[in-house]
Amino acid sequence: MTTENRSKPRIGFISLGQGPRPDLDTFHRELLAKAGRDIGVVWRHALEGLGPDELNAMSAREGVPAIRSNIRENGARGPLGAGWAARWFNRDSFIGPVQASIRELETDENVDLTVVCAAEEFPDGSFVSTRPVIFPPLALSSYAHALSMTRPSAKVALLVYGDRQRDQQKAGWAAKPWARGLDLVFCGHGGDIDAAGAELALLSPDIVLVWAYGAAVGGGDALSARLGVPVITAASASVAMALNLLPATDAETRP
Repeated sequence: MTTENRSKPRIGFISLGQGPRPDLDTFHRELLAKAGRDIGVVWRHALEGLGPDELNAMSAREGVPAIRSNIRENGARGPLGAGWAARWFNRDSFIGPVQASIRELETDENVDLTVVCAAEEFPDGSFVSTRPVIFPPLALSSYAHALSMTRPSAKVALLVYGDRQRDQQKAGWAAKPWARGLDLVFCGHGGDIDAAGAELALLSPDIVLVWAYGAAVGGGDALSARLGVPVITAASASVAMALNLLPATDAETRP
């Protein structure tokens, strides 16, 4: 177990790639600091320790639900810079590694809850835990659900990475009875916030959900100001839900 002060709550975060991820760590710590909560942060990376053969076995075939992940690769240059590559993996191949990370965070790190840093939806019943586990699609879709209660045809834009996951994304939303009247539109420029802003301005959505965990990290507020509508990132939605699921500490209740 790490030596962080156990008088404060602890959140475990699981990235669906390899680490370290200082970009995600810094952003989550900033979100927690803005909320005024003293929270311990512990990371696990679901693909850490897997070799090339194991990773190749997880590669997504065409037509299979997929998740894009960042892994270390000599000579590559991906969104995270030199030595990193972004690759598509079979969504369901993550179930075992993520479950192992959940168990480790709860057993070895004694976290109060866990956030799985993936905006794509897994099949129901894929995971078990002894403490709350937050999946960003639930946190994100709650905002669209709130709109649908009084504006069932509201335009909801999803900011994603290209077209690769379109069928699985559409299937996930089609399974939500309350969402069937929504005007759902997609913007594939998850890796380019300027291009995303230009396209989304033409789409004129009522709300933007960043349906890709690493997209718009640190840029959601600027994008919202540009568009004049709420832009909800997967990280901010997940952290907000996490904070409401954490108990208050004695220090926080003192006058």
